[in-house]
Amino acid sequence: MRRLTGREKRLSAYLGVFFAVVGWDALRRRWSPDITITTEHYTIYSTATVEQTREIGDIGEALYGSYVEFLKQVKRTPQSHGKLKMKLFKDRDEFRFCNRVSGWAEAFYRKPYCCQYYSAEEANPYHWMVHEATHQLNAEVAGLSLAKWLEEGIADYFGTSRIISNRLALGQIDTNTYPVWWLNILATSGNLDTDKANMSVIPLRSIISGSGGPDIDEFFNLYYLHWWSLTHFLMHYEDGRYRNGAIQLIGGDSDVGAFERHIGNIEDVEREWYQYVLDLKRKLCGLSTFPLNLRRLRSALTAPLVTQYRSTQKGEGGL
Repeated sequence: MRRLTGREKRLSAYLGVFFAVVGWDALRRRWSPDITITTEHYTIYSTATVEQTREIGDIGEALYGSYVEFLKQVKRTPQSHGKLKMKLFKDRDEFRFCNRVSGWAEAFYRKPYCCQYYSAEEANPYHWMVHEATHQLNAEVAGLSLAKWLEEGIADYFGTSRIISNRLALGQIDTNTYPVWWLNILATSGNLDTDKANMSVIPLRSIISGSGGPDIDEFFNLYYLHWWSLTHFLMHYEDGRYRNGAIQLIGGDSDVGAFERHIGNIEDVEREWYQYVLDLKRKLCGLSTFPLNLRRLRSALTAPLVTQYRSTQKGEGGL
């Protein structure tokens, strides 16, 4: 057997150290749930409290019921599936440590798990989960394959909707949700051409085509505002004028050609969408949805929840 050269010995040593460090790091980041709770449609692995985990399970079921109703509207039949899987981390630090998450991400979906943490400090600690769990439902229940603007737009549409009487009230905006709380950075001047020039509006043709717009890393929140507001517009503008066209997009292609076939010329629609955004800003400015008391969630899910608002002083990132 040939003896290793000095260079080969050093390379072997470096590789050994590298794999040892990788193995040690994976071991120290290994996550083990403390409890497992099942609901009708979900299995939730959790290091949060039992009460918090049950609250997330209740929200998941509210989402699931509303999503199935939504599929009926868009003429899709749910696929057969087992229980959907969630991982619920006790807090943000644990979530980020165990998943190497940094930057903006507060939750993510990576089949088969929808992963999020419980944030007891937030007025709405579940909207990140609703967004990512909608991606999970799109993939595992509906089998949808959508362009990015519509995939994210639908997840935003569900994630920003209020919970009323055991269902998401789709389109009724909860202002304690992302990206709604960034609405002040969209359409800042009130003039479409000016806002395209000052980069507070991205041309809808770029949004739908997924090309030609600004760097998404630099304009991350603005992209999400466009995806959300465009989807909301298509579902609710003029009492659902474009709803049937949106249904066609969800059931088939959702590229530029399909958009113009089912909705209309993008530049014409852009002007209507822009006015719709300005109307949303006027309606929501200075208002914040009254936070849901999650300790009373179970009773709230079985009785109508009255929409309440309170005036607030908004700082950076608010409405």
